[in-house]
Amino acid sequence: MTKKARSGTGQRKWSILAGGFVLAALFLLFLWNLRIDRVTVNGGDFYTEQELINYIFEKPVERNFLYAWLNDRFGSQKPIPFISGYTMEFVGTGEVHVTVYEKNVIGYVDYMGSHMYFDKDGTVVESSSEVWEGIPLITGLDFRYIVLYKPLPVENETAFMEILNLTQLIRKYDIPVEKIYFDPAFHATLYIDEIQVLLGDKTSMEEKIAELTGMLKALSGRSGTLHLERYDRTAMNPAYSFIENVDEPATVPLGDGPTDPAQEEGSAENGEEEGHNPEEQG
Repeated sequence: MTKKARSGTGQRKWSILAGGFVLAALFLLFLWNLRIDRVTVNGGDFYTEQELINYIFEKPVERNFLYAWLNDRFGSQKPIPFISGYTMEFVGTGEVHVTVYEKNVIGYVDYMGSHMYFDKDGTVVESSSEVWEGIPLITGLDFRYIVLYKPLPVENETAFMEILNLTQLIRKYDIPVEKIYFDPAFHATLYIDEIQVLLGDKTSMEEKIAELTGMLKALSGRSGTLHLERYDRTAMNPAYSFIENVDEPATVPLGDGPTDPAQEEGSAENGEEEGHNPEEQG
């Protein structure tokens, strides 16, 4: 092959290579200009769909298809309170389906000005200044320290398991409890709006919660104390005492323990005591 022929072949190779680079650049430019116009989110209860979209696609560049695809494959996910992670499914170049996975939070305690949220295993999974609806505050417990992502430090492990069991039952039966107070003997009192529910010790706890579920409609809008600590699973036709408060609001403000027995007697004298038959609640 002559020198002139070799020179022509080399030029053709360089021309082909340059053309390939140009085409690749144009293709990348095309992809860069593609935008994600539709986002759907599944699996979230703590946030609305729009709130989650705002978290994940906070900046305009994050709506770029190429940027979002590369970040999903090789980047890191954004930390979102109460969310353990999320997956993204790209439907074409203009639509994304997002599935979020929430942390299994069942309660929180207050510690040094922060709300420390814990999961079903008693592990602290979130620290927040916000109170999240549907998660009960747990009071009556003392902690010398609390460490994020570590189990709550408790001295009585058996009693603490009772607390975890109760909070999970409340979630299971979807009862709108705002606060749970535990006295030194680990007897529980629930606070639901202006209603106090005395549950007593751990005996037959799920049955007590199931009975309470059937009474909530009849108790709606009322103020007083319901005594379920005297629950007897052997009773054929059980009735429970409800002591109505005369004056609003409820006798115990949010954050304090249950009323003193003497105060309850006073409420009974000035108020109205009635029996509640769960079968009649219907």
